Amino acid sequence: MSRAHRVVRFVPMSIQPLPIKRASRSRRREQLIAVAAEFFLHHSYDAVTVEMISARAGISGPGLYRHFQNKQALLIAVLEEPTQFVHEAAKRIGETTTEPEAAIVEMVESHIRLILRGPPSTLIFTKNEHALPEHDRRRIRREMALYAEEWVSVVIPLRPDLSEPEARLLTQGVFSMLNTAATLKKGLDEESIFVIMRQAALHALLGRGAR
Repeated sequence: MSRAHRVVRFVPMSIQPLPIKRASRSRRREQLIAVAAEFFLHHSYDAVTVEMISARAGISGPGLYRHFQNKQALLIAVLEEPTQFVHEAAKRIGETTTEPEAAIVEMVESHIRLILRGPPSTLIFTKNEHALPEHDRRRIRREMALYAEEWVSVVIPLRPDLSEPEARLLTQGVFSMLNTAATLKKGLDEESIFVIMRQAALHALLGRGAR
C-alpha cells in the first residue's frame, strides 16, 4: 500500500441551523451544559450551585429550571449526552468503514474534537459519580463501556501482536492520554492540540505513525 504523507488539519464540526425558537432553546441548553461541565470538572458536585451556573451562563435561576429539573439532572446531561454522541459516532464509523485503520483514525479524530468542545465526561464522572442515583450511574458506566468496546473491536485486528486484554489496556491508556488535553491545553491553539494528540494516539494504537 502507498505510504504517501497525509496532511491533516483540524476542521471544526459544523452544526446545521435549526428553526429560530428551537435553535435558541437548544443553544441555551447547550450553553448550560457547557458551563456546568467546566464547574463540575474543577469543583465537586456539592460545591457547585445552580446560582453559580446560572450566573456564568447569564440567565436567572428559574431560567435554568426551564431546561433541567434540578442540578442533578444537569449533571446527568453533562455526563450522558457527550458520551452518547461519541458512542453513536464510533458505532457509525465501525459499521460504515471497511478498513480498520481508517476507522480508528476517524474515531480518534472524533474523540479529540469532542474534547476540544468541552471537558471529557469521563473526568467529570470520576469526580462526581457519588452524586448520581445508582441507576443513572450504572447506565452512564455502561454507555462508556460500550463506547470503549467500539474502539477495542477495531484495535484488535490492527494489533495481532497484542492479546485482547492488552488491546483493552492500550485503548484505555489512549483514552486517558487524550482526555488530559482538557486540563493541559493552556497556551495551545485548537489545531495544535488536534495534530499533536492525533499523532500520539495513532502512534500508540497502531504501534507506528499513521499513514
